Amino acid sequence: MENGNAFPSGVGRDTLPQDSPAGMRVLVVEDDPNDLVHLTQILERCGYKVTAKASPREALKEVEENGEGFHFDIIMTVVHGGEEGDRFDGFDLLERVRDRYPVIIFSADYSKKMVMRTINEGACDFMPKPMCYQEVRNIWFHVMQRGSEVDDPDEGEEGPSNNENHPEIK
Repeated sequence: MENGNAFPSGVGRDTLPQDSPAGMRVLVVEDDPNDLVHLTQILERCGYKVTAKASPREALKEVEENGEGFHFDIIMTVVHGGEEGDRFDGFDLLERVRDRYPVIIFSADYSKKMVMRTINEGACDFMPKPMCYQEVRNIWFHVMQRGSEVDDPDEGEEGPSNNENHPEIK
């Protein structure tokens, strides 16, 4: 970066949202490669450290392999993901990790039934696809609300605001 640190010129820790932990570790799961790249870029611009996986099964493997000594602060997963015939989806991942991590589920299906199922099964939030910068930027709130400790590393980045309107929940 221009000023010799992880923040772009003109942006520093004091310009990030108050109490937001720059460098918070996010495990993000999205089966669409383009959407995965886009979401990863948004998260990184917000200062999050991102581990990206293409399926809920890959994400579970990452969590299980890294067990003790390393953890994520939050997990974001698409509802349906992975290869055809792989019956392990975002809800299965949620069931396996919800006691250890706050989990945000996202989907292009933002019907009332989907949103209620997500919350009833233990997700801390539901986000409709496509997600915008503003709602992704504020995922740190779920970690703080849960009372998880988050490291405060000296790196992070913030990008321009995206003022897209959110779809109405049906």
